[in-house]
Amino acid sequence: MNVGRRPTVQSTVVRIAFATTAPEQLGHDDIDRPLYEAAFARAEMDIDHCVWWDSDVRWDSYDLVVIRSTWDYVPRIDEYRQWLSSMDAFGTLRNPASLVTWNLDKRYLMGLGSAGVPVIPTRVASSSKELIDCLSPGDQEVVVKPVVSAGSVDTGRFVASDPNATDLGRHILRNGMSVMVQPAIRSVATEGEISAVLFGGRLSHAFRKGPMLALGGERLDGYKGLEAVVLTSEQDHVVRRAMETVSRIAVDELGVSAPLLYARVDLVRLEDGRHVVLEVELNEPSFFLTVDADAAGRFAGAVQREVDG
Repeated sequence: MNVGRRPTVQSTVVRIAFATTAPEQLGHDDIDRPLYEAAFARAEMDIDHCVWWDSDVRWDSYDLVVIRSTWDYVPRIDEYRQWLSSMDAFGTLRNPASLVTWNLDKRYLMGLGSAGVPVIPTRVASSSKELIDCLSPGDQEVVVKPVVSAGSVDTGRFVASDPNATDLGRHILRNGMSVMVQPAIRSVATEGEISAVLFGGRLSHAFRKGPMLALGGERLDGYKGLEAVVLTSEQDHVVRRAMETVSRIAVDELGVSAPLLYARVDLVRLEDGRHVVLEVELNEPSFFLTVDADAAGRFAGAVQREVDG
């Protein structure tokens, strides 16, 4: 693997591409883009926004390619994995292609848990029988989702005995995905989730977002009440432990030595007060730069350090 190798270019001008998708495929506004574009302009760095599935893009002509809003990848998951594999040869993709590929399937949580990271309890069903087993006993609230998902698509919160939970799980299976079943954490309905954003391995900012799921399968807009927060020492410890474990897996299991340009770690609080990892987002997470006036500048600085090598 040639991670870290950059293609030879004739110009001394550093070329940076941000991988996105066509505007009509985004699904919602990229609220980060105006802020990071302004920050990159202040830093006198030019960036090209390129559609990841556009066959006319010469990815090998860029010194750095940063995944940003490739938000239509789920229905094109095989094509997306092929694109990641093709980018692996250049060693210019951030985050590194093989690590992003590992992160696409949410079963990575089970690997983090086995390595000692406190994660939300997770079960996976690959058949209707396994799905019924995962939904037993039927008196608890659960969240049902595909192992590969984005934007809470095909994700719902139900009492486990609700036939809609089974129907959603079977719908996911029919679409060729395995199903994740996780307990619905009570605190999320009142406290939301805590998210920590890191650039270049350094904590940039943290925020609280509201619940995304209502009981019965309805989706909510948890982003309306975004609120900047300061991580407690316990939350900070969980975030750092998660990222240290990801870095160790990257080196020991995936052979990736290139640094992580960005990450977002989402936490929820269990009834005993402990915080556990809900997600470690290494592919295309929104950074919610609006919650911290200096966050966009930190992102630009991390990209600059990556370019400087």
